[in-house]
Amino acid sequence: MKTLVALAVSGLVAGGIALAAPANAGCQSGWTPWGGGEICDGPIAADGTFQRCQTVGVLGFGGSLPCFIVDANNLNGQPPWVGP
Repeated sequence: MKTLVALAVSGLVAGGIALAAPANAGCQSGWTPWGGGEICDGPIAADGTFQRCQTVGVLGFGGSLPCFIVDANNLNGQPPWVGP
């Protein structure tokens, strides 16, 4: 009986690890019936800049946009930093 309980507990723990949130800290995504996308930001460097990568999808079509460097002190209409 103890073996069965231990097996059940280890299965639940393993299942919980498998169902845990993916390691995408620093990413934010959105979805609508017409499309969606995701913004992923890297850590802020000493000079106040960070790397931003974006993906976009519209009606089933889309892909990744080129990554670019953003100044955290001057976002110029960009969404705020969503990094780790």
